[in-house]
Amino acid sequence: MRVTVIGAGIGGLALAQALHRADIDVVVHDRDAHVGATGGYRLALDRPACEMLRRHLGPAHYQALLGSSAPPSASRTLTLADHRLRPLAEQTFDPADEALFIGRVPLRTLLAEGLGDRVRFASTYRDHEVRSDGRVVTHFDDGTTEVSDVLVGADGVRSRVAATLAGRPTSTPCDYGCIAARIPLTAEVRRRLPAMLADGPGLAQGPGGLGLFLTAHDPAAGATVDPATCREVAAITEAPALVWGLIGPEAVLRPGGTALAAGALVAHARHVLRGWSPALLDLVAATDVDTAAYFGYHTCDPDGDLTPWPAGPVTALGDAVHAMPPTGGGSAATAIRDAGHLADELVAARDGTTTIPLATLRFQQTMAGYAPSRVRDALGLLRSMQRLSHPVASGVARVGLPAVAAWHRVRTSLTGSGRPGSAVADHARVVS
Repeated sequence: MRVTVIGAGIGGLALAQALHRADIDVVVHDRDAHVGATGGYRLALDRPACEMLRRHLGPAHYQALLGSSAPPSASRTLTLADHRLRPLAEQTFDPADEALFIGRVPLRTLLAEGLGDRVRFASTYRDHEVRSDGRVVTHFDDGTTEVSDVLVGADGVRSRVAATLAGRPTSTPCDYGCIAARIPLTAEVRRRLPAMLADGPGLAQGPGGLGLFLTAHDPAAGATVDPATCREVAAITEAPALVWGLIGPEAVLRPGGTALAAGALVAHARHVLRGWSPALLDLVAATDVDTAAYFGYHTCDPDGDLTPWPAGPVTALGDAVHAMPPTGGGSAATAIRDAGHLADELVAARDGTTTIPLATLRFQQTMAGYAPSRVRDALGLLRSMQRLSHPVASGVARVGLPAVAAWHRVRTSLTGSGRPGSAVADHARVVS
């Protein structure tokens, strides 16, 4: 069996690793120039994603992932605050629960490790055709072709493969986006970190439908596995940084729809955040402007058919099928989960216990059982923020968010702990 994968993102490379270890011939094509040519910052991989990687990667390979990741204990609590850094609610996570917090570039680089020339960069998919014998001929922009038994689109939110299958784009813009960047985590920056970041990430939510997400990423401060022990496959340790993302309406963050240079993006973010906590503005001022980028959000319809095409030798996974805004933190983890299920089905087809059309059908049915809920989770917070973008709601928020913050402080001082669900529910009532 030969499998062609379009897209060397997280899902496509995870699939390639699983198939390669199962002795299935696989080739991945990506239009990027090299493995490090990717945007994004830190990713959160949940238990199902970790289980898939542990099962389909060699022990030394998975150990390198652990050595490149910040430990779950660094993200014990997610704190919701208002734009003046007054706490609204907390969600606590079990530090014993399996999770990986790893940078996108290290993860992508490690998932390409060992694949060699099976990953072909600067190679752009054009179209494909299914021959009468059931094999797939894939055409590339440089005029070359490739014949395989299975073609998998793992080419992201603007997937050409999935759009060809569905006869339409499989995702739509959310009219929301994010300006994101890194702040070097120097001793001075550490000293000025808000208290809300002591035990994990925080989200400051304010008027105008804006939110500022912050998380400290410092794998070297206590990785689950000592990077020095990763000898067969070397760990990739990123420099410590405070990662921030300003989430808001695209019309606010990208006025006129124009693309701003990195330095201008940071300056625009500071302008948008005027009136917020001075501590936040001071932190953003310390940004490494070269790391700044803008990301527009896309989503699929979680209540629609994610794969509206007949099962056959061509399928798709990850954001190509179930695009979701990163507000739920589940995109990469869900793509890895997809890769594991599809790999299992293709191994069964290779071994003769099923057929390729039945393998892709079963994969698509399995994916439909978990992906829509991840999309809905991601859309939930985004829709709450979108409600705040309405002028009337913004006016209510200026009065209501401080009141909720004060109520939360009083309740916490009386009880010693808060019930996160109640705080979130009260916050929702104020802004709706």
